Amino acid sequence: VLLSPTSFTLDKGHVFVAGKVHPVCGNTYRMLQETRFAPLFEFIGDFQTHYGIFEGCGKSIPFGESGKSSSSSSSSSSSKGKCC
Repeated sequence: VLLSPTSFTLDKGHVFVAGKVHPVCGNTYRMLQETRFAPLFEFIGDFQTHYGIFEGCGKSIPFGESGKSSSSSSSSSSSKGKCC
């Protein structure tokens, strides 16, 4: 995080501390690099090697489901494990 004095929160699974390298999956990398957030970050690496799912990445819905029951089987089964 280049321009933030302390941190940047993308969603409930991604809080980037200024000055610290954070490993992320390809989806998160692209959400940052290919959007208005790009000037806030320095990007390291490419897509030559796949490192799997990182902590906080792809195992839950990033913003939660406001207004929906957590017991809903149709939405919970279709959103699990989607990351890379």
